[in-house]
Amino acid sequence: MEQWVHSEYGVRVERLEPKGRQTVIWGQQERFLLVPADGRSEAEMEERQHISRYLRAKGVNGVGELVKTKAETYLAVYEGRPMALIRAPLPPVRLRRLGRELALLHEYGRSCPLPITVCRRIGQWRELWAKRIDQMEAFWTNMVANGPASPFDRLFIESFPYYVGLAENAVQYVADTELDEEPLRVDYAAFCHERLPQAGWIEGAEVKLPTDWVYDHCARDLAEWVRDLYRRHGLECRQEVRRFFQDYGHVSPLSPFAWRLVYARLLFPLPYFECVEAYYLTADGQERTRREEELRRLLGGSHEYERFLASFAEIAGIAERVRLPAVEWLPPA
Repeated sequence: MEQWVHSEYGVRVERLEPKGRQTVIWGQQERFLLVPADGRSEAEMEERQHISRYLRAKGVNGVGELVKTKAETYLAVYEGRPMALIRAPLPPVRLRRLGRELALLHEYGRSCPLPITVCRRIGQWRELWAKRIDQMEAFWTNMVANGPASPFDRLFIESFPYYVGLAENAVQYVADTELDEEPLRVDYAAFCHERLPQAGWIEGAEVKLPTDWVYDHCARDLAEWVRDLYRRHGLECRQEVRRFFQDYGHVSPLSPFAWRLVYARLLFPLPYFECVEAYYLTADGQERTRREEELRRLLGGSHEYERFLASFAEIAGIAERVRLPAVEWLPPA
């Protein structure tokens, strides 16, 4: 890898440190991070670089910078896989709670004058979710016709009707929100993350990586963080969820439109879709075993998650001031 990095980027490597799916590289008195860039395009990377430069110009601490190859591209292929190199100084100490820091980051995005189109996701949830539903439904229909060949197949066949119903509820919830509520300034597109819980800067483990950015409604980050709090703590996450929204609201109070989008995203069973997709996309036996265990946990916890959804307005501390239309089949809060 050392020779490849020098050949592609002109960086003389002094030390390598594996870090999960990433590699920390020390060279020329600087710290870099080599990260997988599957599914990324040069146009996306260009926009993400613009976002990172804009944030650094605004004085945001701990923002990484993409490094171009000698061929003036942001992507390079290592062992058949697209990679990106990021100039990543040591992560700074976080001085604010996550809710406040996230609100400030989003606010910079709402004020950004840069034209961002390729990384733009705002207003696209319904179409993207509907496409994902259709693809998995076609796969499920084919599997029902052919019969299960493994325990995972059987679990998938039996559980899909429930989860596709949940997903369709989420799509309809977004559609109703767009009809019923008027967006406010807080609903403008903001700098968000593809998956906020996977961003290392949250725990102070890494700088803010350009490869994480998307341009979307703030509800994306808010819902995915709440989803992760629930994943880790179950219904015991109540206090953390409320404090997170209070911290965020001190900087950027949410509109009814935003609250409904947060709820719609929590309705969409993203962990289920990602689990099933990951299982069928890998041939690795250990990974498939891990995904089967994950699916069994999801199915076993479905009723508790229904209780979480039913009581979300109370948990978030908004039951008295924001009307979240009820999903009829959920249990009473």
